[in-house]
Amino acid sequence: METTIERVIFLQGIELFEDISSEQLAHLAGITKSFSADAGQSLFKEGDRSQSMFILINGNVHLLRDGELRKELTESVAIGVWGFFDGEERLMSATCKEESHFLVIDRIDFYDLLEDRVQLSQGLLKYFVKRIRKLTELSDAVV
Repeated sequence: METTIERVIFLQGIELFEDISSEQLAHLAGITKSFSADAGQSLFKEGDRSQSMFILINGNVHLLRDGELRKELTESVAIGVWGFFDGEERLMSATCKEESHFLVIDRIDFYDLLEDRVQLSQGLLKYFVKRIRKLTELSDAVV
């Protein structure tokens, strides 16, 4: 995935970015970096400070909390989103179970981009509101 166009098309399929225009995604694609990890390689550990977000292109990543498997990721998805945005410690560890390929977004580069791109911020707000609504619905179902 070398060209900006390829990255934009890919990013359009990621839930986090689905409400962001192609034009804004082109700017975002411009700050992404390709990254490959070997089987057994850790992306980040629970308790680490977040410096980047990983977007799985292909591979297999296990998310663990307190050493227990919480989720296995095999489809394209953004990983490490919450810590990326709030700057707090990672809630889980992420380890590759096979060779995996990612686009990586650096937190500082991302916030520099947001300063000039209001439309990008609006699309991200839509995503977070959707997530909060889902969590609210789930918590109401539990009560």
